[in-house]
Amino acid sequence: MTGFKEIVGNISKLDVEWVCSAMGLPLNAFSGEDGLDPRYAALCSLDSLDVEACPGSGKTTLLVAKLAILANRWQPKQQGLCVISHTNAARLEIGERLSSGTAAQRLLRYPHFVGTIHSFVNEFLAVPWLRSKGMIVKIIDTELAEKDRWYRLPYGTRKYLESQKEHTSLIYTKSDFSGNRHASHTDTSKLIQKACKESTEAGYYCFDEMFVWANELIEKFPEVKESIRRRFPILFVDEVQDNSELQSDFINRLFCADESPVICQRFGDSNQAIYNAVGSSLTSGVFFSQNRIDLPNSFRFSQSIADCAAPLGLIPQPLIGRGPTSGKVNHPSCQSAIFLFEDETVLNVLPNYAKYLIKVFSADALAGGEFTAVAGVHRSDKDDHLPRFMGHYAPRYISQLSGQPKPTSLSMYLACARIELLKNQSTHPVSNRSAEAVLHFLRETGFSISNPLRKSPFRYVLELLVEKEGSKLQYLELVDLLILRKCKFIESEWCAVTAKFKVVAEAIAGKDIYGMDEFFAWFSIEPVIDNSSDVTQSQPNKFQYPESAPLVSIRLGSIHSVKGETHTATLVLDSFHRTHHLKSLIPWLMRKKPKAGATNVGENASLQERLKLHYVAMTRPSHLLCLAMRKDSLKSKEIESLRALGWEIIDCVNHEQLDAEKASS
Repeated sequence: MTGFKEIVGNISKLDVEWVCSAMGLPLNAFSGEDGLDPRYAALCSLDSLDVEACPGSGKTTLLVAKLAILANRWQPKQQGLCVISHTNAARLEIGERLSSGTAAQRLLRYPHFVGTIHSFVNEFLAVPWLRSKGMIVKIIDTELAEKDRWYRLPYGTRKYLESQKEHTSLIYTKSDFSGNRHASHTDTSKLIQKACKESTEAGYYCFDEMFVWANELIEKFPEVKESIRRRFPILFVDEVQDNSELQSDFINRLFCADESPVICQRFGDSNQAIYNAVGSSLTSGVFFSQNRIDLPNSFRFSQSIADCAAPLGLIPQPLIGRGPTSGKVNHPSCQSAIFLFEDETVLNVLPNYAKYLIKVFSADALAGGEFTAVAGVHRSDKDDHLPRFMGHYAPRYISQLSGQPKPTSLSMYLACARIELLKNQSTHPVSNRSAEAVLHFLRETGFSISNPLRKSPFRYVLELLVEKEGSKLQYLELVDLLILRKCKFIESEWCAVTAKFKVVAEAIAGKDIYGMDEFFAWFSIEPVIDNSSDVTQSQPNKFQYPESAPLVSIRLGSIHSVKGETHTATLVLDSFHRTHHLKSLIPWLMRKKPKAGATNVGENASLQERLKLHYVAMTRPSHLLCLAMRKDSLKSKEIESLRALGWEIIDCVNHEQLDAEKASS
């Protein structure tokens, strides 16, 4: 097979100019006006390389540009580029940015691969190996697999695990189904091992268990590694800091360890590793290559926001603000603000934030900008330690519909479809979300049904109904109705809608299904008016102000749900897990920590996770950063120090009082 450098040669100045033109960028987009932008060297490098990229540095644009250049030159029919991203969202972003050119579109087809580490392991290693052994692969989903195993355990074992809060630890790390969290000699461990074995034989797998089988394949047939390396002579890993230690070790073993490693280029920011468990190794997020390029220039925000966020970096690095970006709005940066509240004024935080947005942004910026409010904890079963979670600021907030939604009822599936309809104006969300609802309902009733690994949920349901023409027609009529009504129904219509879903599910199951009233329960989401339309839309996780004639719309969510995004303004809300997050970060907000030349890696594991989480949150905004904290978290001297650092301090008194004061002035 041909070597990678022999395939593509060198990346020249003409290549860079071509890709800038193809992507609609200035010709000096990667070199800068002075020709010293480190992105140019990263773009042209064809050696193994680590790129440490600060928030807003244009990392994804850089990666997409390099892929476009390579795709434009690619000739081999049986070798390809391998691009592993952490989430499907990253894969979609790469796909969308590359979709403009014919050569770029080729990159998304054979022989290339662009996808998540899990999809790569499943497609090339684990699933083929399992099927070659005669093992069933029905469902790859941790939640569903653990649920299946739970009911395979004896009642007494379930009660014990519940008392130990271990009811979500039904996994294995070895191919004999052992390696759970309990000592191997105990009855509990043996019973979990037995349940895992029975569940796996029935076709249920947790996501990370696919690495167990991929590793078994490599151990039994080491030549598989060489085959993979010949197929993919270069590997790109995006958002490398979010790979777990298990994933990073596997990537290294498959592509880089031993002799004949492939060229590996990793892109990420070690300060934004927020998906690994507290206390886990930081190995996966540390850049270890001797060939490393730092991208310290953020084109997202100004130096004022950079100075606020930089101390929170686990390993503080130069953070140079060269923004704000004019991608969404053309407006100067605004003064950062801290909103202080007490128990009785916590519901005034969002109205005060909205008023501040109206005060500091022009009408055009309010219309074109994206405004968010995020919390580290966005769902909770407890109601103490105000503010514990997002619901204390916005009681109508629905955590299940934030980020990548995990609906638990038919109402929520249809609500997700409505939200997605607003984004892409396509009927796919309706057909796929309604099909997901049917499949979810069947699994909840105990019906054994596979995940559609390669098909859309809609096509999969049609396939399940292929021999039941009458029911298939009823299902298509139901989908047509949902599309026509945009999944919006009133309570008096709900029984008729749920009856249609039950008919379809019972046709697939081949029997009547009773119970499950909770799944079909009526659930109303209050409609709000979206600024971009005069049509009333259901958007449960938006706060709009004023309510009667909104001037600004604020999207609510968890910090995890907005990672990788850019907002015009972001409000970071304090929340509680063991302690109030922002309260514990006051020394960093006041820039007293870390000491000059020091890092934050000496802090305890929980505090390190808190720092990384809020570093991500505070580097989302392009124009305005705001925080919301309890008033009693700060001493009067600390408030004055924060003012001296450039923060505007706003006391969230009753907003009706603020309106009265404004009217009288």
